Amino acid sequence: MSGNERREKIIEILKSSSKPVSGSYLSKILDVSRQLIVSDVALIRATGINIVSTPKGYILNEEVCESSLVKTIACKHSKEFIEDELNIIVDEGATVLNVIVEHSVYGQLTGNLHVSSRRDIREFMKKLGEDATNPLSQLTDGVHLHTIKCENEEVLDCVIKALKEKDYLL
Repeated sequence: MSGNERREKIIEILKSSSKPVSGSYLSKILDVSRQLIVSDVALIRATGINIVSTPKGYILNEEVCESSLVKTIACKHSKEFIEDELNIIVDEGATVLNVIVEHSVYGQLTGNLHVSSRRDIREFMKKLGEDATNPLSQLTDGVHLHTIKCENEEVLDCVIKALKEKDYLL
């Protein structure tokens, strides 16, 4: 299989998947190294196709469709409340696409999350704990943004109300 054929196959796999696809899975299916998958994804991105890396794998950014409402919310809380905040958002029916902080030297730093269930959040929190990594919000004393995707205004209103009740919104 040529490089172009392999990249077309990667796009096809991502289009047909409703969930993130791991680089390890792609390398196994296509019988190439994980590093070659990373290179292929970079080349695909260079053509203008928006592939997003999430903690669970790659997705095509077609996930944010026109029928969805995408909003950015500003929050502040300590590390201990990350799981609670994310659970509130997904329990109200929204997907947390990312976390963004404004760094004084580097500017805007974004971490892709794409969590839409408590299971996703448990997996994210487990990785955060295993890697002994600090969340991005620790760089800004807990201040951060989330881009969230909602089906409609009602879901967004419920998310905002629930976060306000916990005093997580800025």
